[in-house]
Amino acid sequence: MKKFYEAFCKIELTLAIFGLVTSVAVIFLAAMLRTLGSPINWGTDIALLLFTWSTFLGADIAFRANKLVNVDILFNRLFGKPQKVTKLIIYLICLGFLAAMVYLGAIQSVKTWSRSFQGIPALSYTWVTLSVPVSCASMAVTTLIKMHHTLKDQDECTTI
Repeated sequence: MKKFYEAFCKIELTLAIFGLVTSVAVIFLAAMLRTLGSPINWGTDIALLLFTWSTFLGADIAFRANKLVNVDILFNRLFGKPQKVTKLIIYLICLGFLAAMVYLGAIQSVKTWSRSFQGIPALSYTWVTLSVPVSCASMAVTTLIKMHHTLKDQDECTTI
């Protein structure tokens, strides 16, 4: 299972990098073609799709690597059991929020199935809205792993 999760993390990182780089390339290409008088209507839509996925996948990658912005001035003053309990409470709150985002994001994805991009009528807008529940489900798994490591007094995983 650990090897599967590590492979999943590598795939997630690769997809996030690909999405960001391709999004920038598409925006650059669209700007160049617009300057030359041959605009591409689908450029912004594809860039939006790729950027959305890379942003939400990147959030899970940053969370897994403990690279999210946090304010821990009070948390660092706690030691031992109070710090562990506080950390678990924070993870439980995060888990509740992520579960809500998975649920609500799935509902939103179903609702947007018939909506299409303006520049790409054949592509459903659901592919953009799916980035929220999929990435939040991945972050929920990361949160559960972090909770497990906290309960076992192990260093948190930082697999990227």
